[in-house]
Amino acid sequence: MTERVQRPRRPTVLIAALVLLPLASMLFGMAATHLGGPGNPDSSPPVIAFIFSLLAIRFGWARATSLAFLALLVILWLPGAIRFGNNSAYTQQAAIYVFAGTALFIAGAVLAYQPTSSEYYKLRAQPK
Repeated sequence: MTERVQRPRRPTVLIAALVLLPLASMLFGMAATHLGGPGNPDSSPPVIAFIFSLLAIRFGWARATSLAFLALLVILWLPGAIRFGNNSAYTQQAAIYVFAGTALFIAGAVLAYQPTSSEYYKLRAQPK
């Protein structure tokens, strides 16, 4: 008989980060769709960030990649949301998506790199 290998449990802060990061990417996707941003709804940067955020559930490298894509989205969208957010109801809704996505990104990034989260990925990477 084979022994069952005990896998490390995900810390709650990492679980919270893995929920917040895909939500942030979806909000940026909603802003892009609302305003007709870069790319189309199937291949835009928010979709790529969403896919990497989901891959971060299993792979440590995807955590860094999703955070890099989300940081790029913050850099691209936040200045416009601040500048044009009060122009009309049309742009105000997209600005709300960007502000909420930015807040979720910041919270998710902080939680994703807490020491307990980093320790989990180190334990996962060790050979069994």
